[in-house]
Amino acid sequence: MAPFNTDGKTIKSTKTAFDIIEMIAREDRPTTSQIASEIEYSRSTTHYHLQTLQQNRYVVHDGDGFRLGLRIAHLGNMAVRQHRLGGMVEQVADDLAADTGRIAQVAVMEAGEGVWLYSSGHAELEEWSTEVGTGFDLHATAYGQAILAYLSEETADEWITAHDLRSHTERTPTSRDALEEQLSTVREHRFAYSSDEFVPGITTLAAPILGEKERTIIGAIGITDHTDRIDDPYRHTKAKRFSDEPRKLVQRAARLTSDRLSD
Repeated sequence: MAPFNTDGKTIKSTKTAFDIIEMIAREDRPTTSQIASEIEYSRSTTHYHLQTLQQNRYVVHDGDGFRLGLRIAHLGNMAVRQHRLGGMVEQVADDLAADTGRIAQVAVMEAGEGVWLYSSGHAELEEWSTEVGTGFDLHATAYGQAILAYLSEETADEWITAHDLRSHTERTPTSRDALEEQLSTVREHRFAYSSDEFVPGITTLAAPILGEKERTIIGAIGITDHTDRIDDPYRHTKAKRFSDEPRKLVQRAARLTSDRLSD
């Protein structure tokens, strides 16, 4: 497991190049001057960075500004394929989305952050990202909590110590005690439930994907939907309104993927 402390020595020019790429990803065809203003470099220095990125097909000059080159898409596809879950979990997530009628997502942890590896389904959820590669705070979603709950005790402690448990809503767990209590519940029930903790009105239900005879956490798979469409499974498992099927389907998807990792 890589350390969560990222204060080591870095190369400034490399960071600048990635700052430019991310700025172009956020904006609609920014100009050289707009990019220079954003990264706080001179126009001439920014021009040289852009020229290098263009020569390597990471950015393209299009009309009056710049857009990302399709080489970025190729690298993104390769990143998914190189992950242990790549090529293995997509059909499982597609089936989960079809069976539940909800968005199914697969999350992993990179550099201490949650990252979407795959998303399936077509529900419209405002302010909720389904784009592969998008990062999110682990402590504020069921996907992240399912991952954190199955880290080793030492690694989980390191993660909590290294990260600010920032608040996204009034329900986000922002203290060590509150988060550890939730993670204990996740381990007890073998699934995580998070309602309105990351985005108001959005609920997530997820289960851990485990590898190597269930000793290592690889990621999490689950469903995402409006809060009024996913009841709290801890409170309503016997209620008529709540169907146990979503939780069971999520856990089955996680078990199926875990079993494939062990084959």
